[in-house]
Amino acid sequence: MSKVNDIKNKKRQQKIISPTQALAEAVGENNDSSLEETKKTRKEEAKIERKRVSFDIRTDLHKELKMQSLVQEKNIYLIIEEALDRYFEDVKK
Repeated sequence: MSKVNDIKNKKRQQKIISPTQALAEAVGENNDSSLEETKKTRKEEAKIERKRVSFDIRTDLHKELKMQSLVQEKNIYLIIEEALDRYFEDVKK
């Protein structure tokens, strides 16, 4: 019985981290500044009016979008908005 209790205690003591935290620790050391920037961006974004949309996208693009979202620690919709802003700026030129 003590082995079972030992295993349970070890499991309880393990640190649980999200995939975003795991990637952030492995990828970069300057997480404090990026987190502060993300918080500022979120506060600024709260003022912007948004419209919920639904569309189909290729699975490979969706997978890459999710990975970039984790790496950059941004919401997917922010990455899409930035890409669309850049696209529309290029079209206008």
